[in-house]
Amino acid sequence: MPIRKAVPDSAHLLVAVDFSECSKRALRKAAEMISNGRSRMIVLHVVDQRFVQECIRRRLAEPKQIKENLFIEAKNQLREFLREEGLDGDHVKPVICEGFPHQEIARQAEKFNVDMVVMGSCGMVGDTESIFFGGTAEKVLRFISRPVLCVPPPSDERKG
Repeated sequence: MPIRKAVPDSAHLLVAVDFSECSKRALRKAAEMISNGRSRMIVLHVVDQRFVQECIRRRLAEPKQIKENLFIEAKNQLREFLREEGLDGDHVKPVICEGFPHQEIARQAEKFNVDMVVMGSCGMVGDTESIFFGGTAEKVLRFISRPVLCVPPPSDERKG
């Protein structure tokens, strides 16, 4: 059965994006799934708390300024990301937050009471943390109580 048929006519989806090709495929799949016009999607980007803390540790600027700059940049990137995909209408709500991505994705899914989370899965990318503890998609699956659709890369692009 095609996934499109499994989504209610008035679905509320959360799409987690990090501006990668994997998340672009997930965004496209979600847009395809809600193409009936009555559904809505929240497009979430999480400013990774670990990155924020590393910038602060390196004293790149004052903590408040670092966060402000990262949020402004994320907002601009998300706006452009959605515009490139033709998804800047009323049925799309962009959301930016800070935290650990897997925890924030689960938290925001509950907060917005979504029917499903859609995210890209790029496979093992070779860094030690992903190999031993799993990537963001795998971690989300451990923490969430809602359905999750992981959109994999085409088989010729899989890493690892």
